[in-house]
Amino acid sequence: MRRWGFLTTHALVLIHVTQHPHSTVRDIASAVGVTERAAHSVLRDLRDSRIVEAERAGRRNSYTVSFEHLAAYRREGTAPDLVPDTFVSALMDGLLPLQSPEFPLLDDEPHLIN
Repeated sequence: MRRWGFLTTHALVLIHVTQHPHSTVRDIASAVGVTERAAHSVLRDLRDSRIVEAERAGRRNSYTVSFEHLAAYRREGTAPDLVPDTFVSALMDGLLPLQSPEFPLLDDEPHLIN
């Protein structure tokens, strides 16, 4: 039987970069269980959607999750009627405690969908 997971690769990458903002693409791919090419593609999707911002730090990137853009994407994204707002709010609230202490979110950054 083929293995599958409840969370998408995009969600797993989002969780990983929230916890480990200095991860390399290789680190992310290894942690999530995908190829480096797949991890790079997911990061590009998340950056293009402005959900993840990448800032160059020497030879590496540091990643920051924009909860404001994540909430906006949910409102404008795919199949908005299928996923309840409470589910997306719970996902974002679940990510908040995982964030790296080096990159805390601004206190005034909105993260809940009302």
